[in-house]
Amino acid sequence: MEQRKRPGGTDGLGYYTSWDKSVKNGCIYCGNPATTREHVPSKAFLTEPYPENMATVPACFECNNGYSDDEKYVSCFLDVLKEAVYRDYTRRVDTNQRLAKDDRLKKLLDEQIITNNGEVHYTIDENRLCRIIVKLAKGHAGFEVDHICFDDTQVSLKYDFAFNMSEETIDEFEEIPQVDIAPEVGSRGCITPFVVQNIGTGEAFGFMFWNHVQEGQYRYQVSYNEDGGICVKIVIYEMLYCRIDFN
Repeated sequence: MEQRKRPGGTDGLGYYTSWDKSVKNGCIYCGNPATTREHVPSKAFLTEPYPENMATVPACFECNNGYSDDEKYVSCFLDVLKEAVYRDYTRRVDTNQRLAKDDRLKKLLDEQIITNNGEVHYTIDENRLCRIIVKLAKGHAGFEVDHICFDDTQVSLKYDFAFNMSEETIDEFEEIPQVDIAPEVGSRGCITPFVVQNIGTGEAFGFMFWNHVQEGQYRYQVSYNEDGGICVKIVIYEMLYCRIDFN
């Protein structure tokens, strides 16, 4: 099984996993000096009590705080939409608390999610949604495989809602990918895959499993795509399915 090597050599190992180096090397999102650690995923997508030992990545103060409004918007939008679509679902307590404190956001969601004669019509701000999805994906990729070349990559993003997807499409999305390239030594991902080796041939294969951050709220998977780039899959509230590729 081949070991992955980062583009340009091995300099900077621990770029997103070592606090001392992160201060020197910079924010995972913008590259400026990192002065804080940020949770991935953001707690905006989780409920209390929060999971213990949540993953963190280095971020500058501006980025650590600059996504908050969009994260709150996306979180509340998804929760309100899920309640509108699935009648047996009750929105989260923290969603109600956020909307009670933010009349502007509540008014916006009332305009974007409308139920008429039993049919739900919705319009989401895609710019805000995609900004947060890519941000989350960078955090997971950085934490799992210590990837440092976001500035030199092409980013592709696909997303859909569970109620628009067929069972076959969801099953395909849920697959555990088999990889023949192991994450580079020193990254968290090098110890998390399940590796199977053929005793007769010595050939080894790895499997990249889902990371369940909080049941029913948030899970993700980091693997490699067919082009050798990094593939991040994210499922939020078991309703929004996202795939982000960094090539």
